[in-house]
Amino acid sequence: MTLLKTLANTLTITRLFIGFIISYLGVLKKKAGLKYAVIWLIIAWITDVLDGFLARKSKAPKDWIGEHDLYADMTVSAGVLFYLTSSGFISITFSLSFLIISIILLTWLKAKAIADGIQAVPYGLMIYTSIKNDLALGISIVIYLILLIIITWPRFPKEKVPEFIEEIKEIFKNGKK
Repeated sequence: MTLLKTLANTLTITRLFIGFIISYLGVLKKKAGLKYAVIWLIIAWITDVLDGFLARKSKAPKDWIGEHDLYADMTVSAGVLFYLTSSGFISITFSLSFLIISIILLTWLKAKAIADGIQAVPYGLMIYTSIKNDLALGISIVIYLILLIIITWPRFPKEKVPEFIEEIKEIFKNGKK
């Protein structure tokens, strides 16, 4: 395994731990941990961008960790949902309902596009919560996302968006993927 691939895998595994750190901040710091949760979320997003870049750069075939990268992403998203719930920013009723619906959709449809959409909800709630409770913090997330889109722009419209749209079309065409 090349050094670049090892670094990519390390970043993916790190993201798993970040999801748990964000969760723990909700238990430990409650609403006062918002700034730390956002910082850890941005770090997780950075590791997500870097692990993909390094894995592609290494030209090594996808290994088990690379094939399961989505689980690291979902752990971060679940960590954000748990943080927002345990901190009292969102209700436990909403979180449990969202979790049950998410599990049903993922089990029934088994599509990456569904997992991507599910991840977007806690992230969107974190952005909203940050803007509402600490405008500078919320703006920092938005700035990061804008920079990310600018930096990854060549891949975003050519690969990511069409890939997502094709998966959604496939779901509607076949009922599941």
